[in-house]
Amino acid sequence: MCIHVTAEQAFDWSIRLTKQVDFNCLTNEIVAILTSIAGVTEVNAYEVYAGRQVKSSGEPDITKKVIRRFPVDFTLLEQDDEYIELLSNMPSGDVLQVVDFKAEKLALMQVHHCVGPERAILIMGQINTAMLDVFRYLLAIYTNQVILHDYKERDLLTHLPNRQTFDSRFFQVCDYFREHQLHRELHDKGSWIAMLDIDYFKRVNDEYGHQCGDEVLLHFSQLMEQSFRYNDFLFRFGGEEFVVILNLVEMDFARMVLERFRKAVAQYQFPMVGKITVSMGVTHIDSESMPVALLGDADAALYHAKHSGRDRLVFYEEM
Repeated sequence: MCIHVTAEQAFDWSIRLTKQVDFNCLTNEIVAILTSIAGVTEVNAYEVYAGRQVKSSGEPDITKKVIRRFPVDFTLLEQDDEYIELLSNMPSGDVLQVVDFKAEKLALMQVHHCVGPERAILIMGQINTAMLDVFRYLLAIYTNQVILHDYKERDLLTHLPNRQTFDSRFFQVCDYFREHQLHRELHDKGSWIAMLDIDYFKRVNDEYGHQCGDEVLLHFSQLMEQSFRYNDFLFRFGGEEFVVILNLVEMDFARMVLERFRKAVAQYQFPMVGKITVSMGVTHIDSESMPVALLGDADAALYHAKHSGRDRLVFYEEM
């Protein structure tokens, strides 16, 4: 199959990709553009993480590369995607390559060395040399835009999504619960927002310097990556404060996961500093509460944890 791209079409694609306001819109647009090309039958986008738990297992030390289908569906505990195993075993070679899968050839586009996770796009259809030339042109623009959006949407030190990204994701989760009117009891599976604050962090900066403080934040974020699951959302909220949105867990399991993380932090040997602890405030995300109220409840629980001894987990519902 021959493919011909006019100058007008190329400029149109460039304009569509470069005007997107965030990573989600950008990736939705590249998928739409690729799908519109003659001969393409399906396009799937993925985010590739390392060091995240795959299942809600009680084993804190079993981590592996995690492939998340874009956009992530936080209502699913696991993904049923036949291409996950293929991507898990793919070497990070050429950014554009043709791979064999079940007697068909797929085009794999990859974005490496960005602030956030690596990205991958699988293109199914009648792949030929002319199409690969077009894909390479689109991938170059997409990669540049991914890098720009990562600098805007992610914390440059920890590489976790930042406060701006948190606002967008948190509203998405709250909207889902309002739309489905899920009046869940606390023992049913739902979502929870946890605010995490490193105890006495100002003392770390004062005694060891801000560079050492940055090391603590970096190691802390890596412990978060290793402790939570693929469908949980992690953020650096600002300073020494972080946020976790736990999805599809009941209260007892949320308590177990967060307590396990609290103990992991307390037992970790941070460079230069040694031992630190973390305080956490948690509340349940329901259909009635507004996002600002839920955030206030989690913050109130964190305040209670801070002023009742630190190094502890407090649920707003139990205050």
